[in-house]
Amino acid sequence: MKTQLARLGGLALLFTLCLTGLAAAQGFEPADPMDRYQAEVKRAKLGPALGVDQRTVDLLLQIDQKYRVQKERAKQEAMLAFQQLQQVMSKPNPTDQEVGVILERMMRTREETLALQQRQFQEEMSLLTPVQQARYLMFLMSLRRQVATEARELKSAPKAAKPVSPPRELPVMRPNP
Repeated sequence: MKTQLARLGGLALLFTLCLTGLAAAQGFEPADPMDRYQAEVKRAKLGPALGVDQRTVDLLLQIDQKYRVQKERAKQEAMLAFQQLQQVMSKPNPTDQEVGVILERMMRTREETLALQQRQFQEEMSLLTPVQQARYLMFLMSLRRQVATEARELKSAPKAAKPVSPPRELPVMRPNP
């Protein structure tokens, strides 16, 4: 029973990752504006927040960039597996074998993602003292909240009105006198 619950929990997490990936596939470029924004904020505020020099900030940003590429690949793999699962599950009678293979792939991708996150965390923490590590974790949590809040505000903000285009000229027909 516990393994089924753990598996369902893992699949729920993977499902969330897939939805993020699906959003990316629908035109929201995940690695571009948001990542650039976060990198800019980190570059500007991380040194003072942690009490570290710019060299350490640059090393932290390099580690982040290195793992971002690998995590993006894993996210794409998860998205592809989820799309395949949707296709298989749309069939009237999907087989246990087909579904099982895809679920195993999804779980493997989840494990790889977690391992990447763990390695990134260990590399980052090796550069910092315990107090700096705690500050870094608090900084990251604050940054995530800030980004989420700004995203919600952007989502709920009224859309800018379309510019009014000039009226189209209509030909006027005049009767002949």
